[in-house]
Amino acid sequence: MDLYHLRTFHRVARVLNFSRAAEELSLSQSAVSRHIEALEEEFGIEFFSRIGRGVALTEAGLRLLDYAERILQLGAETARAVAELKNLESGHLSVGASTTPGNYLLGPVVAAYQERYPGIELRLDIRDSQAALRLVEEGAVDVALLAVPGEAVGVQLEPCIGDELLLVTGPHYSLARRSGLHLTDLMDTRFFLREPGSHTRQAVERHFRSRGFQPRLISELGSTEAIKRAAAAGGGVAFLSRYAVALEIRFGVLVPLAGEDCRIGRQFALAYPKGRRRPPAVLAFAALLRKMRPDLEAQAIGTR
Repeated sequence: MDLYHLRTFHRVARVLNFSRAAEELSLSQSAVSRHIEALEEEFGIEFFSRIGRGVALTEAGLRLLDYAERILQLGAETARAVAELKNLESGHLSVGASTTPGNYLLGPVVAAYQERYPGIELRLDIRDSQAALRLVEEGAVDVALLAVPGEAVGVQLEPCIGDELLLVTGPHYSLARRSGLHLTDLMDTRFFLREPGSHTRQAVERHFRSRGFQPRLISELGSTEAIKRAAAAGGGVAFLSRYAVALEIRFGVLVPLAGEDCRIGRQFALAYPKGRRRPPAVLAFAALLRKMRPDLEAQAIGTR
């Protein structure tokens, strides 16, 4: 279906007069007639009935008018969005993030975005996973990057980058050099865990339940950095994102434990308020994140 012909049909359907439609479209009346005839031939049905010098919409014409208005409106919105995306000289972008992606993934993305679009004022709001999800649900941020939640209301999710929670400890801890570890080997080991609102905590507890395991010794610490320091000191073990521990593993401050129970896979996703139009600044941010994904994943390649 030719959009040019559809636009002609829409104008005729609105004014119900071929000559007036031709004048408004700066076309000849014969050209308008050819466009309508082409549409009618394509669909094999008449859209107008001729009444004297005027015309009226047939049932098929009324139905096509409804779709034509939606199609043309969508085309106009597309053109406007692309034009805005091309310029992006000013505006605001509010980004939410849960703790791990906010602290260990988005820094390079934010820097690259601000370099490319210096006129956009970007604000990054880092919360625990549940609070970050609420920001999206309430429309307080334009987009957020967080671990894929089990349930989300009023949110549209777009998985975009993989992650693994690694069981890590200090290099001198007694279990650091053992292989083939199972959680049952860690029954008397202290686990450092994040607070209950953290997706990392939730993922770890699901992992424990799936293995029928309940650690006897637990210490709850309110930040990833505190947990890293406690584990590095040899006080116990912790499940942490490979992005959060990439540098520590690279420099031998932390070591990942070896065993089938010592890794938990998960996904980070872009979360958008459902039903809201995504502004050009948001589309540009999502496109840049997807483009930078290989580099972001490469920064943690040494943790595998």
